Amino acid sequence: MLQALVEIQSKLIRGGAAQPLLDALLSLVLEFTLSECGFLCEVPPTQQAAPRFQPLATSPPTWMEQLRELALGKEGRAQEPLGSLVEAALATGRPVSAGPLTAPAGGPQAPGAPRLGSLWILPVRSGDELVGLMGLANRRDSQDTDLMSLLQPALTACASVLIGWRNEQQRRAQEEEHRLQRANLEQLKQALSSVEDGLWDWNLPTQELHVSRRWRELLGYTEGELEPTLTMWMGVCHPEDLPEVNRLIRAHLVGNIPHFEFAYRARKKNGGWAWILCRARVVARDGQGHPVRVMGTDLDMTAHKDSEERLGALIRAIPDLIFRMRSDGTFLDWNDGTREPTALPPEAFLGKKIQELPLPRTFAEKTVEHVQRVIREGNLSVYEYELEMPQGLQRYEARIVRSGTDEAVSIIRNVTERTLVEERQTQLLRAEKLASLGQLAAGIAHEINNPVSYVTSNLRTLDSYVSELRPLLELQREFLAGEDGEERIPSAELLGRLRVLWKHTDVDHLLMDMVEIIQESLTGTRRIKEIVQSLRSFAREDDDKPQVVDLNAELESTLRMVWNELKYKCEVRRDFGALPPVTCYPTQITQVFTNLLMNAAQAIEGHGEIRIRTWLQEHEVAVEISDTGKGMTEETLARIFTPFFTTKPRGQGTGLGLSISRDIITRNGGRIDVQSEPDRGSTFTVFLPTAGGRLPKLTE
Repeated sequence: MLQALVEIQSKLIRGGAAQPLLDALLSLVLEFTLSECGFLCEVPPTQQAAPRFQPLATSPPTWMEQLRELALGKEGRAQEPLGSLVEAALATGRPVSAGPLTAPAGGPQAPGAPRLGSLWILPVRSGDELVGLMGLANRRDSQDTDLMSLLQPALTACASVLIGWRNEQQRRAQEEEHRLQRANLEQLKQALSSVEDGLWDWNLPTQELHVSRRWRELLGYTEGELEPTLTMWMGVCHPEDLPEVNRLIRAHLVGNIPHFEFAYRARKKNGGWAWILCRARVVARDGQGHPVRVMGTDLDMTAHKDSEERLGALIRAIPDLIFRMRSDGTFLDWNDGTREPTALPPEAFLGKKIQELPLPRTFAEKTVEHVQRVIREGNLSVYEYELEMPQGLQRYEARIVRSGTDEAVSIIRNVTERTLVEERQTQLLRAEKLASLGQLAAGIAHEINNPVSYVTSNLRTLDSYVSELRPLLELQREFLAGEDGEERIPSAELLGRLRVLWKHTDVDHLLMDMVEIIQESLTGTRRIKEIVQSLRSFAREDDDKPQVVDLNAELESTLRMVWNELKYKCEVRRDFGALPPVTCYPTQITQVFTNLLMNAAQAIEGHGEIRIRTWLQEHEVAVEISDTGKGMTEETLARIFTPFFTTKPRGQGTGLGLSISRDIITRNGGRIDVQSEPDRGSTFTVFLPTAGGRLPKLTE
């Protein structure tokens, strides 16, 4: 038996599998002691450990579960006979036995546990230390006098095996702990190598400063090129940044701030400067609480700093007032690039609410209202207002957009000058319209005079016809009723007088001629009505909203206006295609068509042709007006849209027609193209977006 125990111990020392060896050890002891079943447990080095013992091998194997519950102190197990004996062996460290054994009254047999008739629990010692317990149950030899002396070598061998097993478990636990530490360290190294931050470790007593590879890479250095000292770092830090850096570090070291964070400039190996964001804190202190070690991270923020400088330069270059405001009206940021006097100095706004400043109440309320609406809805808000400033009454345009959950950015632009320019442009546009009306006035008067003349002549003729028919009508009334109003039968004399008067008046001719006269008069009045409507359409005032119109109808109305200028010089050919509605300012578009048609007629020498063509081109409507006039040279084409340029003799043109026409088309969201060659005529093509396009208001 001893030889078998030594062999088991050597196998365990050589690294054999522990569980099969422990099972073999228990089987060998059971066979030697003629025991039916048994167990082998380890007792931890300290009694404070939990569990108090650990079953390692049992026979039968199903007994293991009961012993584990007993080791964990599960409620009820300590009252069983097995539990009482184990407790006694642990408490005294001496052998205990009992037999025969019975289960507690009414208590069930533990699942998987053998039925015990007798039980020996023997302590397994290594010197003075209790290292285990061995249980032997249901021995076939009931003589116990020499059992301890016979088993002492086996128990000693078991103690050696348990010590070896315990050492092996500790070794494996340590190896697993070291493996986990190495794995965690490798993960930490990989994590640190993947971050963009440079790491550094400052030993205050020695003034050593160790930096990571990434920290050196930020400045372009390699291993060994930088001394691991604080002096090295102070040498690369910009001199202008050192005072503020030292102040923050001292404040943290004495405990005034929990950590320190600052941005500084560090000199790179190539001589340039990198902006570095540093964050650090004390990680170790001595017994007196003095800091001895500081660790921190450095992040290259040069690109971010450059972006900030570019954005700041861009904002400073904007000749507008820009501020950031919360929904309650508090100013957060303020930048005034207008170079004009303000009601208050810039420092009076930051951190203050607009309602608390000496500004007009209506202006403050309107600003806060728009800021709150933008923050709530997220839409761009554009509005204009007037303020009395030191330089006089000024008009401003405000554009507000949401910049955060509770803030918005507003750009304020002085549009006083722009408003004056727009008013001058409006006046110029009206002047050009009046000039066009002046040119058309004589022709329109002639156009109206013709139908008025023959309508007047027809009315005179109708008057004479009525005078001729009057005696006949009075005689008929006499036939139909007497003087007392009663009907009577006409006499032969009256009938004779009626026939003579009918023939003398030539009633048949008068009736036929009156129908023609009335039709001619209706045609004349209709022509007058059309001319008046076209004139009113041309002279109408646009409101501040675009309208949806039919360009073909607008062209027809314009043709009626200028017809007197065209009919003696050219033939007008229409080629109107089916067009969708167009969103535009109709009065302005009519003025463009008038300018183009008048120019086309004036370019024709003798008799020629004007062709008007319309068609749909993708999402645009095209209007083409071409003539067979004298055309233009390339030099003239390059200048035709220049204000006040004209090819007409002095006093016959303002030189604003085409310039204003192009501005009008651009304002209506379209474009105008021109093609011309000398002696081959000119073609102007206007492109306008179909209905649905968004156009600026006339006041913008």
